[in-house]
Amino acid sequence: MEINFFFKNKKFYIFLIYFFLCFLIFYDLYFNRVTYSYPILIKTNQTLKEISEFLYKNNIIKNKFFFEFLVHSNLAQTKLKAGEYIFFKENIFQVTKKIKKGDVFQRKVTIPEGLTSQQTIDILKNTKGIIVNKNIHFIDEGSLFPSTYFYVYDTDINEIINKMQVSMNMVLEELWRNRDKDVKLKNYREVLILASIVEKETSLKEEKGIISQIFLNRLNLNMKLQSDPTVLFAINKELGELDRKLTKNDLKFESDYNTYLHHGLPIGPISNPGKDSIEATTNPLKSNLLYFVADGFGGHLFSDNYDEHLSNIKKVKKSK
Repeated sequence: MEINFFFKNKKFYIFLIYFFLCFLIFYDLYFNRVTYSYPILIKTNQTLKEISEFLYKNNIIKNKFFFEFLVHSNLAQTKLKAGEYIFFKENIFQVTKKIKKGDVFQRKVTIPEGLTSQQTIDILKNTKGIIVNKNIHFIDEGSLFPSTYFYVYDTDINEIINKMQVSMNMVLEELWRNRDKDVKLKNYREVLILASIVEKETSLKEEKGIISQIFLNRLNLNMKLQSDPTVLFAINKELGELDRKLTKNDLKFESDYNTYLHHGLPIGPISNPGKDSIEATTNPLKSNLLYFVADGFGGHLFSDNYDEHLSNIKKVKKSK
């Protein structure tokens, strides 16, 4: 009787010890969470053992055997997705699920308003994770919408360029449909050209609609636009980046972009404008203003006649 009781108790104790050990293993696996918070790259064609070893060496998992067991038990050994991942406060179950699902890290690149297409491409070329092929599509000036774009590691540069071009067309089409009918531009191509000039004339949102209307007023009166940024763009395009301020002599630089020499809009955009500048061009702030001059503090002084304009120029010079 005593012997049977001993054996029964012994089995019970062994079961308790076994259960306790299993609990400790599960507790360690479930609650042992990764504090690794920067991207790691799982390459294409890596085997399960290679992935397991890589994760272990980077302290993302503590147990290679259990990670491989989890993958096999889910029949996922051929379903692990290559890509860039970030693991933070995740246990081995969550790590396995993330790689199986392909929940990869989303990188982002921000393109400011007012850059030329070449400047934009240069940013993309120097952004980590973007693959630059020799066959970059031909890029029209003004066709790349400035914004923040998300991408995954090893994304082809042409894919991002395409997104930017699609975004620009969508914004132009939407704002052209909702334009002020008093705006006498023929199509959204002309909107893009004028918006690209407005973008380079001011960075202040509250001034964009004013300056846009000034240029529209000049066009309606067959006045030359006389925009310095168009001259600067022409010189940079023909001679390379200008490393000094424009001079009066520069204003005579022969180019179809030079609005000091030619009436009307230039032959094409001079930058990639943002939505604010495009919207300001399709829905300007109506006025009879014709002139503006930089006030030396980031903004401008506006006037509706040349005498007042000359007076504003004198004010600016006195304040310097």
